[in-house]
Amino acid sequence: MMPDFERKLLRILYNFCGQRRRMPQMMELEVKTGRTESGIRKALRELERQGFIKWQDQSSTEHIMILEGWEPEEQTPVRSIPASSDGMDYWTKY
Repeated sequence: MMPDFERKLLRILYNFCGQRRRMPQMMELEVKTGRTESGIRKALRELERQGFIKWQDQSSTEHIMILEGWEPEEQTPVRSIPASSDGMDYWTKY
C-alpha cells in the first residue's frame, strides 16, 4: 500500500496529463500538493523505484512518463453466498 502523499502525487500527475496533455511543472506540483520541491522530488523518486513512473532526465518534471496510473487493488477474499431454497426464508425466519 502506497503512502497518501505518493498516491496523491500519482493521481495529480495522471489527471493533469490526461486533462492538459502535458506534465505539470514543479511549481504547479508545489501549489497542488502544498509540499516543497525536495519533498516532491523524494516522492517522485519513490514512485519511480516502485515502477509507477519513469523519470530519466530528472532536471524537469516534463520528462516523467506514467507507467501505471494507480496502484493495483489488493486481492479481497470472495464471499460465498449461501444457497437459499426458494426465498421464503426471508419472510419466515426472522
